[in-house]
Amino acid sequence: MIQLVLTLCLLTTFSFTALAQDAVATLYSSTGVVEVTLSKSMRTTQGREGLLLYERDLVRTGVDGKATILFRDGAEIRLFENTEFQIQEASEQGAGERTFRRKLLLRFGAFLSNFFGRSDHTVIETPHFQLKPEGTSFHVQVSKEQGSVALFSGKLLVQNVRGKALLEPGEAVLDVNRGDILSDRIEKLNQQLQLQAEPSELVRGRSPQKLLLRIQARGREGEGIGAGLPLRIFTDGAGVRFPEGVTLDEAGKAEVEVQLLAPDRLYQKGLLRFTVMVDDPLGLKISGTEIELRKPGAVKRLEIDADTGQILPRK
Repeated sequence: MIQLVLTLCLLTTFSFTALAQDAVATLYSSTGVVEVTLSKSMRTTQGREGLLLYERDLVRTGVDGKATILFRDGAEIRLFENTEFQIQEASEQGAGERTFRRKLLLRFGAFLSNFFGRSDHTVIETPHFQLKPEGTSFHVQVSKEQGSVALFSGKLLVQNVRGKALLEPGEAVLDVNRGDILSDRIEKLNQQLQLQAEPSELVRGRSPQKLLLRIQARGREGEGIGAGLPLRIFTDGAGVRFPEGVTLDEAGKAEVEVQLLAPDRLYQKGLLRFTVMVDDPLGLKISGTEIELRKPGAVKRLEIDADTGQILPRK
């Protein structure tokens, strides 16, 4: 009898572990009306924090619904209200530096995304254009009639049946459809978030440490804007703690205290990165921002042109 119970426990543990390993993402947070259609059972369930997501799972938010999807490599997608999103394909390759391949579908609605600089190959399909991000944070919205996308960091290739456009940070294509020439529709965002960190560099051997992030939203003429808008903060560092629910005050400012539990831990390429974006569909036209802090003892690598002796831009 004891042996039978032990065998059943082992089988249950093995099955759960196998399922967890097959999962490609987690529903990291969920508020308001959020539903998930599970591809394995075709059953629709209420979204909840910690729900494992698999290929072909579909996430739908309703009125006042928001959901954050966290992928295995740390890439993050933040769904806004009235949005339908599907993980069509997702796989992981490589034993050393892992490569993640994803094909995602945004049928309608809006989301923020942050991929930082990870080795991934992601394609996002929408009714009006296809997106291929590269170390990217961006905001995308689509409806039945048209779509818009704004890039805040990295690079983003946008393409449709008429051609393609490569966006740089602070650029957007707004209110376009399948028949528009995208390269003719690129425009600069004239509203932006500004970000400063104090101190600007981490200190070796001190753990934990605290940072103060100062955020300011400014308009075309440098005036403070965005009073009351919520903010979303992303980071690629482990052991980083900061409060949820940060909003801009009447002057378009916010201060956020950040606690670093393990500042000596290796961060990607020797840097700790923070990205701040407006956590609302209204934030599409307000450019998000990114800051990099050098970790303690980080070595700064420079590439120099052998012919001219000039320092090459960092990749």
